[in-house]
Amino acid sequence: MSEVRRGTLGIRVSAAVVAVMIVGGMTAVAALTTGKTTVLVGTLDSPQVMAVLVLAGAVDAAVVAFSLRGQSIAGRVGVVLTRVILSGAVVVAGAGVLLATLSTTVVSTLVDDDGCDTGYVVREETHWLSSSSTLYRMDGLVGTRAATLSNPDAAMPFHDGEYAVTTQNGTLRVSSASAENGPVAVPKLKPRAADCGLKRPTYQAAPPAPTPTPAAPITLDRAEAEVTEMYARTRASVAGAHGAAGETPTAPTRTECDSSTARSSVTFTLATPDNAASVAKILATWDAAGYERDRAIQLDIRFDPESTVSLRLADRTTIDGFIHATIATACLAR
Repeated sequence: MSEVRRGTLGIRVSAAVVAVMIVGGMTAVAALTTGKTTVLVGTLDSPQVMAVLVLAGAVDAAVVAFSLRGQSIAGRVGVVLTRVILSGAVVVAGAGVLLATLSTTVVSTLVDDDGCDTGYVVREETHWLSSSSTLYRMDGLVGTRAATLSNPDAAMPFHDGEYAVTTQNGTLRVSSASAENGPVAVPKLKPRAADCGLKRPTYQAAPPAPTPTPAAPITLDRAEAEVTEMYARTRASVAGAHGAAGETPTAPTRTECDSSTARSSVTFTLATPDNAASVAKILATWDAAGYERDRAIQLDIRFDPESTVSLRLADRTTIDGFIHATIATACLAR
């Protein structure tokens, strides 16, 4: 093994030892304080930091394993097994980091009602349909849990500035509008060079969603007017086209569906020097009007779910030389 590789291996082993010592120390502190003390690095707490360190250690060990070379058959088998095991460890550790950091967390400075730093920070973490706001007394990176508030609907009142902090008999009473418990009392820390003149985030409630105005129910008269309009546009798109002998529809007709409803329709045929091009023009006219597309066997369809107006068009040039079309509504109240 070259000197460079020995040096690299030594650095990686040293890093792994340091990571193990940090994880062990954090675990011991958490056990001795029954989980009340944690390390806060940004928004990451001790379990999340340990998960990241374990992943880093697993990656480091896997890199070392892939740099090893076995001289004998047994040595090579051992190297391969080590690589497989450590690769699996990287995958498991990566999944652990993903799960540990999946929730949304924010850390905010707790500012009292006079605008002064209280010496506490609040770490808020979302859970399934809820969230928690935990107050920590900070000493460097180490935080000691002082109190916890539970919030419904994944609210983050401290991040939004929707909370109150008052002083009573040497304690701070902390409450938030959305907390399910509280207010909670925490010791007021000894006077120190606390920053004052601070401002909380301005809480702005989300504006209520506008109540949608239901669309007026479609009437047969309104839908029939749409049929008349689209029939006129269809004829205009293929100016000069003629229908079958004796067929000259100028307006839609109504057909009863039952005692209270009817449908309006117009059925017609068209013939032009180039029926295929005329079909394309007709469909383009309906597309431009915002109608949705559909297709059946040898049938082009355009429809509007709101007005219920639809076009059903078939090019039967090879059969009788005509384009056959029907524009109709659904059965609507008269």
